[in-house]
Amino acid sequence: MTIFYVDGEFVPHDKAVIPVDDLAVLRGFGVCDLMRTYNGKPYFLDEHIKRLENSAREIGLALPWKGSAIKAIALETLKRNRHIQEANIRIIITGGSSPDFLTPQGRSRLIVLVSPIPELPREWYRNGIKVISISSQRNVPDAKSISYIPATMALQKAKAENAQEALYVDKNNFVQEATTSNLFAFINKRLVTPEKNVLKGITRKTILAITEEMFTTELREISMEELLGAEEVFITGTNKGIVPVVQVDETIIGNGKPGQHTQEIAEALDRYLQQ
Repeated sequence: MTIFYVDGEFVPHDKAVIPVDDLAVLRGFGVCDLMRTYNGKPYFLDEHIKRLENSAREIGLALPWKGSAIKAIALETLKRNRHIQEANIRIIITGGSSPDFLTPQGRSRLIVLVSPIPELPREWYRNGIKVISISSQRNVPDAKSISYIPATMALQKAKAENAQEALYVDKNNFVQEATTSNLFAFINKRLVTPEKNVLKGITRKTILAITEEMFTTELREISMEELLGAEEVFITGTNKGIVPVVQVDETIIGNGKPGQHTQEIAEALDRYLQQ
């Protein structure tokens, strides 16, 4: 049986509940972070917890636990779910109960959920995917909040257009990131990724580190026009790793196949993770 940690207790997943007056339920006020295991070990647990702490600061959410305490709880929750071979670990900090259903009282709740990693279609990596562009951007880019209404709506639109992801494009026509992914592109033989107004993923950080000596890298804005003319495009994320993008809206990227450089980076990331 899967065990979750909820507000001070380890409980079976079907008994995991929080009060309906929690601001996470009433207002979507809370933050979260998601990591996965490799060979049963959490991938960059410390970095994910630091980002969780930063997310809480960004939205003014009380965080009464030290990072070391959150880490210990996450590891214990994972330990209690040994039947899951490779797992996702989702840490959530809610806004806590509020008597007026609006005002935070500084009594946040800590939740840790462990679940099997979903298997993504192999053809995504073999053939690449289509993404669409939408006019949107994160309200608080540096915070990974639990409010996913814009992302959910964007993904519904993507699905209706037979696409797998949606890219946010700001009012100045700069592409920022996707709903649950960071964006990379090879433009004029340089590896480019947006730096401003994006939630900087841990996988993104790792890719920038391992490609430092492989390619010339630029952290800057990418216009929609540049993206559509890029030699290669790919997206990254905790669960998905590196996924080649071969079509943006109705435009085919490059020759319509996963690019050579993208595959080289994917292989380098795989070697890094195995180490």
